[in-house]
Amino acid sequence: MNELDKPQKQYIPWVVVGLMDFVTVIGFDDIIYNFQNQGLVAFTSWIIMTFFYVIPYNLIVAHMGSTFSEHGGGITSWMRETNGDTVGYYAAWFYWITGLPYVVDVANSVVISFGWIANGNGNIQANLGNAWFGILTAVIFVIFIWLQHFFKNKSLEIMSTIGGGAMFIMTVLFVVMTFVGLSKGAPIATRPFDFKAFIPKDFFSLSFLSTFGLFVFAMNGSELAAPYTKDMRHPARDFPKALKMIAIMTMFLTLFGTFSLGVYFNAHHLPNDLKMNGSYYAFQAIGRQFGLGT
Repeated sequence: MNELDKPQKQYIPWVVVGLMDFVTVIGFDDIIYNFQNQGLVAFTSWIIMTFFYVIPYNLIVAHMGSTFSEHGGGITSWMRETNGDTVGYYAAWFYWITGLPYVVDVANSVVISFGWIANGNGNIQANLGNAWFGILTAVIFVIFIWLQHFFKNKSLEIMSTIGGGAMFIMTVLFVVMTFVGLSKGAPIATRPFDFKAFIPKDFFSLSFLSTFGLFVFAMNGSELAAPYTKDMRHPARDFPKALKMIAIMTMFLTLFGTFSLGVYFNAHHLPNDLKMNGSYYAFQAIGRQFGLGT
């Protein structure tokens, strides 16, 4: 075949890779989970995690992804190239098995979203029962598979870009509306709301350390974009850019998002279903503040 007749390879811009990765690293629900566990103290925990975990973690992923940019297996390829086929196989298997709960959780979130669209509340599981809720979750899972087949190689790129961009825009909107409300004299739900309220009373207590460990789970996933380095025009240069973008976006979402949650929710008396419906409660509170919604 003539060189001119060969189809040109489609490269993925580093910004798109960053958005694809961002949606796997952190989400609005992640800050809500940890806010329910620690309250305003979560703000300090996010700062600690940013400097002692997120930044070093992203630097490691950026280095490994750039070094093995021609391999499409991500962390599996890294382990295989550095430790052999057996370790690479176990890395792939463990990575697959640990991802299953996350996939199910995402499908559950979609079902809950439809419940809010249809009923305006988060009672869909109580109304349907566990059996039907599980069936709907399975249906959503199958639809995801069909979409991936329909869009073929572009499915993850398209959906992750939309999801990552929408997630960050939603967070920016939430934070901006929070400060607009404060500028108009809106009350702060959490009291006290001073410097001491953001500092853990005992860094080495079992209650703090047990919840602090969940922050690691909330902020990992940067390596999931590594397989796409082979589809970047200049992976050694551009992949680190994507990781830096993720770090900045993650810092904004976690720090300002936690601050805003403390404004709208009383950290000492939180709803029992905040982890399931917290995102909707947050924007519902903003709507009420500005006379919108119910």
